[in-house]
Amino acid sequence: MRIFKRIALTAVLFLIASVSSLAVFNEKDLAQTLQVLRYELRKAYIEMEKNQMSFESQDDQQHEELVHLIQSCNELSLMLYSQKQDFTFDLTYALQQVTDQYHSFTQSRMPYDNIISYLNVEIDRYDRLVMALKVLPPELVELPDSLGGPALLDSLASTLQSHILPNDSYTDAHSDDPEHAGHNHFAGLEEEHEHGTFHLDSLSQVARDSCLFYSTRLLKMFTDIRDHMIEDNEYYETTDKRLKEAYDYAQERYKMVQKKIFIEGQDNFWKILTHVRSYASRAAKDFNDKYGRAYFTDVKSEWRGPMVIGFSFMVLIYLAIATLLSMLIVKMLMRRVKYFRTERFRKREAAIFMLGAAILFVVVTAVAKNISLTSHFFTMAAGLLIEFALLLIAVLTSLLIRHDSKQLNYGMRIYTPIMLMGLVVITFRIIFIPNSLIALIFPPLLIAFGFWQWASIHRNGPKVPKRDNSYAIASFVVTAITFVISIVGYSLLGLQVYIWWIFQLTVLQLIVACDDLLKKYRHKRVDILVRAYRLKHQNDVGKDKGSFILVTWLYDLVEMVLIPVLYLLSIPFCLYMASEVFDLTEICMDMFFYPFFNYEYLHLSVSKMVLAAGLFYVFKYICYVARALYRIYKLRKTLRQTRASMIRENELNLTLANNVIGILAWGTYFIVTISLLNIPTKSLSVITAGLAAGLGFAMKDILNNFFYGVQLMSGRLRVGDYIECDGIRGKVDNITYQSTQIEAVDGSIMAFPNSSLFAKNFKNLTRNNSYEFLGLPVGVAYGTDVDHARKVILKALAPLRKPDKFGRQVVEEKYGIQVVLNGFGDSSVDLVVKQYILVEQRTGYIAAANERIYNALNEAGIEIPFPQRDLNIRQMPTMDK
Repeated sequence: MRIFKRIALTAVLFLIASVSSLAVFNEKDLAQTLQVLRYELRKAYIEMEKNQMSFESQDDQQHEELVHLIQSCNELSLMLYSQKQDFTFDLTYALQQVTDQYHSFTQSRMPYDNIISYLNVEIDRYDRLVMALKVLPPELVELPDSLGGPALLDSLASTLQSHILPNDSYTDAHSDDPEHAGHNHFAGLEEEHEHGTFHLDSLSQVARDSCLFYSTRLLKMFTDIRDHMIEDNEYYETTDKRLKEAYDYAQERYKMVQKKIFIEGQDNFWKILTHVRSYASRAAKDFNDKYGRAYFTDVKSEWRGPMVIGFSFMVLIYLAIATLLSMLIVKMLMRRVKYFRTERFRKREAAIFMLGAAILFVVVTAVAKNISLTSHFFTMAAGLLIEFALLLIAVLTSLLIRHDSKQLNYGMRIYTPIMLMGLVVITFRIIFIPNSLIALIFPPLLIAFGFWQWASIHRNGPKVPKRDNSYAIASFVVTAITFVISIVGYSLLGLQVYIWWIFQLTVLQLIVACDDLLKKYRHKRVDILVRAYRLKHQNDVGKDKGSFILVTWLYDLVEMVLIPVLYLLSIPFCLYMASEVFDLTEICMDMFFYPFFNYEYLHLSVSKMVLAAGLFYVFKYICYVARALYRIYKLRKTLRQTRASMIRENELNLTLANNVIGILAWGTYFIVTISLLNIPTKSLSVITAGLAAGLGFAMKDILNNFFYGVQLMSGRLRVGDYIECDGIRGKVDNITYQSTQIEAVDGSIMAFPNSSLFAKNFKNLTRNNSYEFLGLPVGVAYGTDVDHARKVILKALAPLRKPDKFGRQVVEEKYGIQVVLNGFGDSSVDLVVKQYILVEQRTGYIAAANERIYNALNEAGIEIPFPQRDLNIRQMPTMDK
């Protein structure tokens, strides 16, 4: 079918190439038009002749493909209609073959109607061209009015062939003819005009005959191609009808199989045990029917017992060959390569040896599969064994990447039971084991491998990484669940669940290995780039992860998008691969794309939910990158404007921009999700209008806080600012659309509604600059020299005039420290130490300054008075009685 499609497409391209150049326009006269038309027709005819041989050879290939298609269709029909219901694997294989054949046929089938319509237009055009050439005077009366017929076209072409004009110029061809010499070839036309008649001159008549010859030949070629297309189309219509009937029947049987696997089930295991003899005899009968040769002594079948046994021996031979080759390669490498003689390799030798054997087994089996394409059973079985070998390669590769030499052997042991049980399940599928045998032997096998898995976890679990121990425990849980499913009568469903977990475990191993390699890449490469960027752009860096987005964007893309999406897509992918093992991909695809919730305004399917979840990680990364890039842009712009060498993070107003970016990103994600789920926007607008009317009054405070929050984010308040509200001082920790959260001086966290900040007239202590006024009261005794006290205090506070960790002066140098007389108290002369200090240094500065002032005044002998009261007790004289 694909070959025929290529052939037909090639033919159509040839036709288009030939016809596209066949066009003439108004020349200076009719004779010139005929000459140009002759050249165009001759060119098209030569191209068609060149392509004719190629088309004929491809037509032979197409005929062989058509015969093979008809035979395959008949074979599939016989195979499909002869399958028994109790042999589910045989039935699903036949259903899958018919479904694949039908899909392949419908996808590769040519649009015959369009091609034949195109050819009809070309045939009609050439037919009219021949008629137009015929009636040119002198009219060729010997030509019939209708040219519909290959024999007549051949006869006409033979008649006109002698009149073909050579492919020379007009003047060179008739330079010796007196009648057409020079420019007198119009003389005859003028003479005829005088007599009121018109006839082509002799040269134009020859050109007309040449055009007729080429036109008739091209007309015949197009007619032959159309007739051939119509003939093939009839065969394909018949084949399509038969395939469609088989496909419709297959879809009905698929529904029955789906109902049998997921709804009805089979007999439960307790019933089998209570009637074990009857079930055993039934299983023996099915075994003999499937693999016996009692009634097939004179017929050779590749799907019965001897072929299965022969294939088993062949697999053992291939495995032995792969093992021997792996041993030889490893021994050779140990002799010639120094690394293979190290202690590290010797501890990993067993795993590497098994990995090499698995790879060689895949290669040998794939070569044998390509050689034995005529054996359908061998092709199918080899494909399944290659899949299992690839799963084993993936697990071994993951263990070699993630485990050290001590953990490797324990890791191999902990996964051995689950992988061997997976091989048993795939073997069931290869030999098309009957349902009665599955129900009888599958639960006991699960018990045996379940105990083996538990013992392996108990012995090896503490010696492997925690993640592998978790996977091993999950494997045991899946085995237990499969056992429960099987004993209640759903053995076929249990097989599906178990083989799905084999694929899922393998894919998880690969993703974990990729994640481990990604972390190693970060330590070896990304961290070096980050350190180099930090040294080059010291002003751009910060505590935020996005500070290094210019060098970590690719790593972040893989970590934030690719790895989570791989985890997400692994589930449907493994479900599809598991269904492919049992030829149930049609059911799997229907379940994946079919809307399980199909309401008038909402259509939910697994595929849409997976896509929406994947887009979540994409938009999360977009939001992260946009915020990080805006931060760098804002920071560099602020540095250029202020010409500062360093700027703190809280001095940038990023809150509003980050919220706007978040709204745009997640709003777009919401719109895309709404469109993906086919939710009408009209219904949303009606719902929104109703909610706005009903909740408007109830949400008054919320709306007020929202708008006040927008005002705060627009620049009035920034994260990191110090504010004072209602007697509480603290650092702004977070600003949302409803509240502002601050970290108080005592370390407690408090949240103020945004409206309350405006109602209580909060103070932003760091909005204009980072300094605030501080006045420290100091009292000295009356009689103290104020100038001397001032000098002592200034000298004591001088060490506090130093930069903080960001290089800013704790005390504003512009104002310095001033000691002034503030007034006269009851018992002291009141002085005030005035200065502007950094807001965040206020508490520590006050404590340090008071201590230094106290010590300095004591050392200088300056008395610090304190309020005191003299109490004099007078004793009244006693009176004599």
